[in-house]
Amino acid sequence: MDPAHLNCAVHTPDLSAPPSHSISRWSDTGILDHPASIIIPETEDDIRAVLEYAGKNRLTVFPAGGGHGSFVPITSKTLYLDMKKFDKVHVDTDSATVTVGGGATTKQLIQECTSHGFYTTWANSQAVGVVGSILGGGNPTMAGLHGMMIDNVLSARLITAGGKILELSPSSKGDEFALFHALCGAGNGLGVITSLTMRIYPISGLQLSHDGVFIRRLIFPALMIDLAATAFSKLQPPPCLAAVMICARAPPTAPKPGAPMIILTATYYGPAEEAERATSVLFDEEVVSKAINAQTEFTPVAQLNDASAPFDTHGDFKNIQSTWMKTTNPEAIKSAFEKWLEYTTKHEDAKRTALVLSSFNTRRQMEIGASPEGHARYFDHRDRGLVAIIITWFGSEDTASAAAAFAEDIKMVYEEHDSSSTPRTILNNIGPTTQLSELHTEERIRELKRLGGIWDPLGLFWKPWNRDSE
Repeated sequence: MDPAHLNCAVHTPDLSAPPSHSISRWSDTGILDHPASIIIPETEDDIRAVLEYAGKNRLTVFPAGGGHGSFVPITSKTLYLDMKKFDKVHVDTDSATVTVGGGATTKQLIQECTSHGFYTTWANSQAVGVVGSILGGGNPTMAGLHGMMIDNVLSARLITAGGKILELSPSSKGDEFALFHALCGAGNGLGVITSLTMRIYPISGLQLSHDGVFIRRLIFPALMIDLAATAFSKLQPPPCLAAVMICARAPPTAPKPGAPMIILTATYYGPAEEAERATSVLFDEEVVSKAINAQTEFTPVAQLNDASAPFDTHGDFKNIQSTWMKTTNPEAIKSAFEKWLEYTTKHEDAKRTALVLSSFNTRRQMEIGASPEGHARYFDHRDRGLVAIIITWFGSEDTASAAAAFAEDIKMVYEEHDSSSTPRTILNNIGPTTQLSELHTEERIRELKRLGGIWDPLGLFWKPWNRDSE
């Protein structure tokens, strides 16, 4: 069977051009070669035919949504399944649910939900694929009010390697029940999700002031790192508050382009009066007087992700890694900042590298984790309310080794000051040296391998737990 005989669009890569001309990914780092074919299915029958073709030709299938899974290797034996035609998003206000196609992006999810007066848990990037986010762990967005993205998945429609279509949910039985929960946080390589359904929540329930989410933001110069680190450490988020500290260099349009900045932001999902009390440290006169800029704004829910747009650009060399922690302190924050400042000063092409330290309340996470359904989903570090994220971004591939070493240094700094015993992260934030033990427990890994043997016995899909054999 020739791929040209498939009833959908098939593209053969131009081997004389760079692989990035064939595949648009968030980053050109990692293993990126020309795939065997790029296929754009329009129907589930198309997908089933593609899987049959791939099996007969011993190709590895990778279903792609937003193109942000740059940790997945693309080789000449990869069949790149571009799911962009499966991009429908449908809100059902009566059942308070949203059904999302396998190729829909976060931007599409946000637009559709908010246009009906609802929100749900979504990634903090407009361009990320919704399904990919959930398969790789999701995020505790909205300050963790409703847990992780994976905690709000109600059902999934999946095509197995053998072409069988499954409707999966918490009411599924046996191995289908186990498969559904594995899709929530560890599902890469277990099939092709064509759609999934999630809970949604009315925006009115947040009781927002001025029709927007309260955001208090202070920007400090590099010399104020001690003050900024202390202020961040004093922000002990109640259930409605998320605090973020970002180390980044000023954009070209700023008065001092390239100048190192510390951006401290507190986002409160509730009334302004409560928000001001919860963020009082960011209104302290001594703290505000040392800031370059201090402002309070009320941002509509539909626009909350707009600030991350500069990091959504495809191409160039980028990587994102994270470590989830229980504790940190100003000493660790300052040490990480100094390493970031040294790295971005030494490597001119890496000045867009950023450090993000996020803090949120874990109460709801712990409640969900204590329930049978929450425990069944693949996220085992719900007691960690701090996430250090390292976004390395560089223009020359020659900087790759230095970027990798820098990311490891930052993780080590935070992990040394953390009270947790084992480093933890999520699949979507893995790096070249990430160990499986950082993702899941040994019991979880054994179960994933068992499920892989059941639903993909011939190894049609790339699986993160087989990385050592690549």
